[in-house]
Amino acid sequence: MLNIYKVIPVLTIIYLIIVPIYSLNIICPITKIKGVQLVEKSKKASLDGRKTTSRKTTSRSKTTLYNLDRIDTAKMRYDGFYTYPTSAGEGVNVYILDTGVRMTHDEFKDRIKLGGVFCDECEDGDDVYGHGTHVAGTIAGTTYGVAKLANIINVRVGDDNGIFDLIAITKGVNYVINAHQHDENKNSVINMSFHLEYSEAMIKLVEECTNNGIHVAVSAGNSYIDACSVTPAAASSVITVAASDRSDIMANFSNYGSCVNISAPGVDILSSFIESDTDSEYLDGTSMSSPHVAGTIALYISTFGNLPPSDMSNAITSLATKNIINEIPDNNDIYLLRVPQ
Repeated sequence: MLNIYKVIPVLTIIYLIIVPIYSLNIICPITKIKGVQLVEKSKKASLDGRKTTSRKTTSRSKTTLYNLDRIDTAKMRYDGFYTYPTSAGEGVNVYILDTGVRMTHDEFKDRIKLGGVFCDECEDGDDVYGHGTHVAGTIAGTTYGVAKLANIINVRVGDDNGIFDLIAITKGVNYVINAHQHDENKNSVINMSFHLEYSEAMIKLVEECTNNGIHVAVSAGNSYIDACSVTPAAASSVITVAASDRSDIMANFSNYGSCVNISAPGVDILSSFIESDTDSEYLDGTSMSSPHVAGTIALYISTFGNLPPSDMSNAITSLATKNIINEIPDNNDIYLLRVPQ
């Protein structure tokens, strides 16, 4: 007899069926049931960040943040300013699937809300690990952010130790898709700064997002291997982001390969953190690179209007700087992110 622990609806036509480990002997019969697309063991995700030591059409803010200074120009010219469209991502909803966010942080003011909490043993959306708060700051913080007026939706899928699995991710993605479908505002972006071993279920999840018109930016991973071997980076429907440093050199930890769409700063990135409402921290990782792209998508939408996800990927790539990143392991050119002007 099949002992089903839980059935979770994912949209109206997809269901996640969870069975206890001792019921794995019934996996083969499950695969023969009409309508079952795949059966897969739940996987743990790894975070991709780590600690390290007239009418104007653009805004210009003084900054000491090299990462923002770098992505507003093609050539490496640090002038101490970040130039970006005055629309600044206004009216765009950026969903952050992560360890939660310190929602009282001064960087976010009244532009943040809790979407949902989907990890086991997580009491609320507050971030005690720090990763999600840092990511949110890079996307849309008033000081540290690429898109300083974008809306932030906190979708917590990671626990207090920075651990989350495919089940929590599935529930989080399900929430985002349903929220997008029922919102008149269809300007939606997801950031996923994590990876797990290759998963067809994860591929299908992000494809469902893009099929619904939701843009998905993901980290390439920090294992210095082919990004096509991990998900969601391997999915063709997402924008997969590698990491580079302040000298336009590929980070020595960043994944690479044909599944990478673009590179963004991911070394010594200063952003919001969790010890207080003014706290900040330097982190490294492709986790820090992906939020730059999520923010850039928000800038593009608020400036030029929305596009289908595949067209948005092409638009972001066309803005990027070619033949600029050095020391790429497989010698395939990876473009450097540049924000619209």
